[in-house]
Amino acid sequence: MKKHPSTLQDWLDWQQTLHPKNIDFKLERIKSVYNRLNIDRIAEKIIIIAGTNGKGSTVAILESILHESNYSVGTFTSPHIINYNERIRFNKLEVETSELLDTFRIIDDIREDITLTYFEFATLTAFYLFSKKKLDYAILEVGLGGRLDATNIIDSDLSIITSIGIDHTEFLGTTIESIAMEKAGVMRSFKPCIYAGKNPPSSLFNYSNKIKSHLLFNQNDFNIKRSEKSWTWSKTNKKIELPILPLTGDFQYDHAGAALSAIDILDPKILDNKENLDKGIKNISLLGRYQILSDKPEIILDVAHNEDSAQKLQENLRKKSSQHTIAIIGILKDKDVYSLIKPMISIVDEWYCVTIDNSRGMNAKEIKTRMSTLVSKKNIHTFDDIADASSRALSTLNSDDRLIIYGSFYTVSDYLSYHQSLNNNQVAQ
Repeated sequence: MKKHPSTLQDWLDWQQTLHPKNIDFKLERIKSVYNRLNIDRIAEKIIIIAGTNGKGSTVAILESILHESNYSVGTFTSPHIINYNERIRFNKLEVETSELLDTFRIIDDIREDITLTYFEFATLTAFYLFSKKKLDYAILEVGLGGRLDATNIIDSDLSIITSIGIDHTEFLGTTIESIAMEKAGVMRSFKPCIYAGKNPPSSLFNYSNKIKSHLLFNQNDFNIKRSEKSWTWSKTNKKIELPILPLTGDFQYDHAGAALSAIDILDPKILDNKENLDKGIKNISLLGRYQILSDKPEIILDVAHNEDSAQKLQENLRKKSSQHTIAIIGILKDKDVYSLIKPMISIVDEWYCVTIDNSRGMNAKEIKTRMSTLVSKKNIHTFDDIADASSRALSTLNSDDRLIIYGSFYTVSDYLSYHQSLNNNQVAQ
């Protein structure tokens, strides 16, 4: 009998070593193991979400509305910020660790000698658990790209593409059109695909026409209009007024518009219940997306990790002034430092570069070297970890100052762990 790891952390550490590549765009292995699991269908209706930015918020919006409308909902997202269990949720609750361990054992036994990446193992775990829950809806967030992503081995009833920007160029190509073509791979013949933006790249149109998918997009098939205290989603012969989103940024309304359009296609009667819709909007929650931890001084967490998301972070920050702004930034080795720093130069006074606690993290000194062509070296400081950087920042900030933590999901995760340990120490005292 095969010996398995005993704890969740042991399992996760082992999964990191199972396959020689962290990312491997070949679907044959995961398809083989999926077929061995004899999964019939993971949910009555399946929505898959791709996009450079905005996938997590679109999942959260859909999840909240469907949950408040009394549907059973499973979500699969990545990466996690604090706990691995965040990746798989049922009716807005994280999966139990015991369920993860049981499913890990089943997958490990059935895969035999087929190796799986960490993400492939997670994807199969979600699919297997979803199939056992008899869900009304499964909402899947693509890990990277779309066409060759592990989540794309099953057919969805509807796909959403949130945005197209430059990121992961070593896997997806270096142009908007090449990246859009990879994300278009989540489309299915004769099934709808919603683009949350206003001007889809031509490759989305071309691929949609080629496979006879129905492509809908913002300001063509639906419209969003904001006012001070509400916003309106509308299409021909239908108009709904909704409460302001609890998510910061005008761009979030594009994601919400796409989410409502998806619901309108798959289950239009949900939109007739204004009370449930309003509750769904008001109860949206999402870690690490312009998350404000403190007001005085203002502490803001954001998982912005590419040029588009850094630009949106800057636009949000610009709406509110501060006396002095410090940014703690940690970046993965494969990211373009220049594109993450440039949008924020006019906002940030001092930069605290940290080395992320992850093998993929760029060294803080390397970040400083790369950004020194944009920022004066006297305003750049390096730290071995986020605890040191945070301690220094918090000791120097006044109540009217601001601290921003961004650059990666891992940077936000490290800060939240530090923040939690601070709170635990205060309670213990």
